[in-house]
Amino acid sequence: MSGHNLQSMFSPHSIAVIGAAREHMKMGNATLLNVLVHGFEGKIYPINPKADSIMGLKCYPSVLDVQNEIDMAIIVIPAKYVPGAMEDCAKKGIKSVIIISAGFGEIGGEGKVLEDKVLEIARRSGIRVIGPNTMGYKSPVDNLDASFVFGMAYPGDIALASQSGALAIGMIAHANMEMIGLSRIISVGNKIDVDDAELIEYLDSDDKTKVITMYIEGIKDGRRFFEAAKRSCKPIVVIKSGRTKAGAAAAKTHTGSLSGSDVVYNSIFRQAGIHRARDATQLFDFARALANLPLPKGRNVGIVTNGGGAGILMSDFCSMKGLNIVQPSEETKAKLREILPSISVPRNPVDVIGDAGFYRYYSSAKALLEDPSVDGVIVISVHGGYARPREFVGAILKLYEDMKEGTIPEKPVIVCWVGGKEYNDVVFDLKIKGIPAYPTTERAAEVMHVLLEEYERMERMGERGN
Repeated sequence: MSGHNLQSMFSPHSIAVIGAAREHMKMGNATLLNVLVHGFEGKIYPINPKADSIMGLKCYPSVLDVQNEIDMAIIVIPAKYVPGAMEDCAKKGIKSVIIISAGFGEIGGEGKVLEDKVLEIARRSGIRVIGPNTMGYKSPVDNLDASFVFGMAYPGDIALASQSGALAIGMIAHANMEMIGLSRIISVGNKIDVDDAELIEYLDSDDKTKVITMYIEGIKDGRRFFEAAKRSCKPIVVIKSGRTKAGAAAAKTHTGSLSGSDVVYNSIFRQAGIHRARDATQLFDFARALANLPLPKGRNVGIVTNGGGAGILMSDFCSMKGLNIVQPSEETKAKLREILPSISVPRNPVDVIGDAGFYRYYSSAKALLEDPSVDGVIVISVHGGYARPREFVGAILKLYEDMKEGTIPEKPVIVCWVGGKEYNDVVFDLKIKGIPAYPTTERAAEVMHVLLEEYERMERMGERGN
């Protein structure tokens, strides 16, 4: 099925919470509270046969007792009662269900029997299912929290689909700390119905998402996943766990996933143009850059630094990623001689010396950006005795302002700093504007490389006529 028929799942106008509870420590209570707290504007129907009202909302014994239409149901009841709730949803004509309840295929035996029964009902009645064994779904851009876990991301344009609910919550916290906005957070759990491939198809058509990110333990339909990723017009960044025997065994216990050969996954990702991340930090490093920065049209990198050692390290990491530290043109060298102190040689990396302020950073980076042989620039500031972090950040902001106004060429400028609290405070000004800034030379070089990979992927798509 096409991912487009998931609209009632991810943008519902009415929600039933099956298992809504009055007791504060129950997941049914937390789920209903989340839907209310985050400002969902549609109709909300708590389903609990033992309560007349919860949180000021009228309760219903069953979804069948609700007179109005219901777009989506969230099921938060013990696993053994879920098939009965699904039958009621089928009779009511509900088309989308999120099953938060655990105790299904991930535990095997009777749990797998229950899971198969739920899937049979869903297929027979045309109900689309997220889960079971899921945290639920959060959408900062739609003010919707259909999950049992408290905590919402800042609104943004990066979507996250995760096979682990707990990890998804941790990644929301990480994104918030880094001022990275998310569009949709989808915990897929056991993936008995809606899976990674269909989510790629849906998110690729979602006008509120620029970059698709995923945490995956196992893929059920490899061919469809590959084709969906290959067709996607949006960048896809994936963490694939279960790379080792120990990790694969843990994945099978966690969500019942068979991880498969990591070599095969690497091949699939490479052929489909998926960017593979090691962990959550790298996933967001890549995603924020892909969402906010222009793509380099080649692999020639210019480096501006106030510390020679940092420039050497950056050159090493760029070279290891297949990027070229190209020497500037004679015209650019002439510009740099006018900017730099006499003790600095106009070459790449450009050493603006330890006391560099706004002017030297801005003018040197601008000179490299105007050089036709340079495809992107990395600007480094080391927290030495004469460093001026505020002026360094101001120079970066001015470069992006000028690019936006069209007065200098639009190329990626990646920020790297080596320092402590004083830098953390001022780099915040970059993060809130979506400009990536990285505290290590390796991370900055990896991001420039992933931007180049995305440019090459888009070029291949253009050649295929996609």
